[in-house]
Amino acid sequence: MATPLVQPLTRAIQIGETVYHVTMHPDRVAIRQKGRRSSIEVSWTELLAFEQRMQAPVAPSAPSDGKPKAASRSILNEVAQQLRAATEFLSMADDTLTQAGALPAALMAQAAADPRHGQVDQEHHWFVEPLLTLTEVASILRVTPRTVQRLGLRTIRIGGEDRYQQSVIREYLRQQEVPASR
Repeated sequence: MATPLVQPLTRAIQIGETVYHVTMHPDRVAIRQKGRRSSIEVSWTELLAFEQRMQAPVAPSAPSDGKPKAASRSILNEVAQQLRAATEFLSMADDTLTQAGALPAALMAQAAADPRHGQVDQEHHWFVEPLLTLTEVASILRVTPRTVQRLGLRTIRIGGEDRYQQSVIREYLRQQEVPASR
């Protein structure tokens, strides 16, 4: 399952001795040399259209005055070269991201789409939700800390202290729900 690209994602790649920053946006990709401000930006539709043009045979065009248009041809060659480089950079960035993995493969396999927003469900990723202390959980549940300990909820030990995931607390409360009596 692919993760939707909803925010810009920047990665560094090295080609030879030169380091480049590749930023993938939902609507375009930008490539710039590290330490430089100017970048090459190509929209995804332009990139796909270019790929289709590269696969199609090129028909020679006859200039209106009979003379070749050297300047425009050189510009087109430069743009084509930059687009080929951008395609190569994207391929390398994709390989790097696949190897590095934005999330461990086990978590990616568990990730499910959020039915309301179509984004990855953040509930399963404890590293983005605040962790609660024993006292905070006791306050939320309106019980004593000792009672919370007796519940046997899953915890994460940090610095010698137990922390509770909010999703674990929510799941516990869902399990404790009693149907309304009439």
